[in-house]
Amino acid sequence: MMFEFFNQSEVIKIIVTVGSMTLFFIGLFGLLTRKHIIKIFISIAMMESSLFLLFIGLTFEKNLIAPIVDKAHLDISTMNDPIPHAMILTAIVIAIAVLALGVSFAIEYYKLTGKTDIDEMKSLRH
Repeated sequence: MMFEFFNQSEVIKIIVTVGSMTLFFIGLFGLLTRKHIIKIFISIAMMESSLFLLFIGLTFEKNLIAPIVDKAHLDISTMNDPIPHAMILTAIVIAIAVLALGVSFAIEYYKLTGKTDIDEMKSLRH
């Protein structure tokens, strides 16, 4: 039926690709159209999340098991590759740290100047 169609590996990869591209372009739209510095950081975080979703979604195989070695699962050929998941987990931690640092700088800048518009920030160079 319809649910069996959506449970195919190729269809899942297409859904993940289209979904992550949609999320990326929503973030890109926010990045290009918004002038508020916090909204720009949120747009960048959305774009990063879409790339994480794409990378994990394309490397995951639904017919393989989680990469946990125990007495019942000793054959590593039936397991998903743990390296992409570890890399994305590391990238998520770094992205959150960079986002927190950027937002804290934006908050301190607002406390000092009362400005959040990036066009007004550019005028401070002179």
